Amino acid sequence: MDADLEKFKGVYPALVTPYDRKGRVDEDVLRSLLDWHLEAGVRGFFVCGTTGEGLLLTTEERRRVAEVVAEHLDGRGVCIVHVGHPSSEESARLARHAQEVGADAVSSIPPIYYRVGLEGVLLHYRTIAEATSLPLFVYNIPVTTGVRITAEDMGYIFRIPSVVGMKYTDADYYEMRNILDLADREVLVLSGRDELFLPALTMGAEGSIGTTQNIFPELFVGIYEAFSGGNWERAMELQLKASRAIRILLHGGLDAWKAVLRFKGFPVGHPRPPLKAISSDEEEKIVQELSSLGLL
Repeated sequence: MDADLEKFKGVYPALVTPYDRKGRVDEDVLRSLLDWHLEAGVRGFFVCGTTGEGLLLTTEERRRVAEVVAEHLDGRGVCIVHVGHPSSEESARLARHAQEVGADAVSSIPPIYYRVGLEGVLLHYRTIAEATSLPLFVYNIPVTTGVRITAEDMGYIFRIPSVVGMKYTDADYYEMRNILDLADREVLVLSGRDELFLPALTMGAEGSIGTTQNIFPELFVGIYEAFSGGNWERAMELQLKASRAIRILLHGGLDAWKAVLRFKGFPVGHPRPPLKAISSDEEEKIVQELSSLGLL
């Protein structure tokens, strides 16, 4: 595949999925989030991933979220739809739908639950690739999937022509660099560890997809632009600020990030079970601590 990798470089919120008071996907809030992030200078959006609770949504909800995002963006930003699912065939159907509604690329975690080895991982990505002509990003997040995709593994996966890169949510940047160096063609890695975005850039990542971009997109756009412009001091200043914020947020799980969006005026609701909602006291403490950093 002769994909234009340049279009995918930059900062992407791993978009949260907002819910109304009845727990339904709130499409109006979703659209308002897209507009707000675009004004902050993000390159695009990663839809229905870990932060977007993709595996907690119904298939119909996943399809609808992808459709709303692609339609509302209408070319103003890049739409990468996560289609990962325990069933490779369902992933393929989601990928086919993503192309039909105008997404720019798809991504998928490797097979989970069943231990299928490299052969099963390859079959999973081939099944998705055969269902769509869209560029495909491997989503490597071993802390949640229990599957660690190595640079050697990626050498085989990159033989699938439509696989153009990886969302790398791990902290081993020596291994990330090996993925880039051992590929037999140009590929793209987008960092998935917000607290380590700048180190990832120094080792060859060319953008980021992350949770904290949902609430402080300007920080990550700033890191990316400062690094790209050679202003290392500014990039470090912003990265340290982001990392300190993340240290506060981690205690509350995903709902801590949603709490900040609620504070900013976006009624995104709470995460779905089994993810835990934080208490009002916890929410107030998070807002106070982030305010003390000058972020709110």
